[in-house]
Amino acid sequence: MDRTNVTIEIQGVGPKRANLRSNMQVSSLISTIKDKFNLDGNFEMRLKGQRQPLDPKSELDQTGIAEGGVLVCARLLESTGTLEAIQRGARDRLNKKFRRVYLQEASNRIEYDIRWQPAIIGRKDHTNPSNNKLLAADLEEAEESPSVSRHHACITEKDGTFFIESVNDRNLTLLNGTKIRPGAKHPLPPGALIQVGNISMTFTVMS
Repeated sequence: MDRTNVTIEIQGVGPKRANLRSNMQVSSLISTIKDKFNLDGNFEMRLKGQRQPLDPKSELDQTGIAEGGVLVCARLLESTGTLEAIQRGARDRLNKKFRRVYLQEASNRIEYDIRWQPAIIGRKDHTNPSNNKLLAADLEEAEESPSVSRHHACITEKDGTFFIESVNDRNLTLLNGTKIRPGAKHPLPPGALIQVGNISMTFTVMS
């Protein structure tokens, strides 16, 4: 049976060398990777340097991968509705049971009240003020060299539970020291430590 030596760049894991059956289906390879590295969510496979994902039903020898070639196994971003809500620009009120919800910046102890959702964490856009309608935590004054995007992360609330989401995959957002992946809402408990760029903040809820 023919086999092929490849490198697979796995998002969240890193590059891995593999010797694979040439007739292995792309979908089987993705499943094997997810099982081996305990990955959740949906992934796609593509040839390095190409944007078009490989057909999950195709066999490796039908994909054009050469001996010693490189495959990229990347997570599929799934819509949570947050980006659409940001584009609409409509503020929704938080659950009435909360007396106060806020973020406290670690270095200067500055507090940022969260009064609506989606609540953007980022920096003010001076050229297009309409982009600031949902900005709840303007971190422009909190750092000399910008490490925070205009729309960096977002806090939402549903039925009394808060969530944090990284707005895009270029933004470094940590929740209690763990990098969160974009395209997913992560539960945000009171007392959680959030890091966006180089800025750390504590999330506080007063009921």
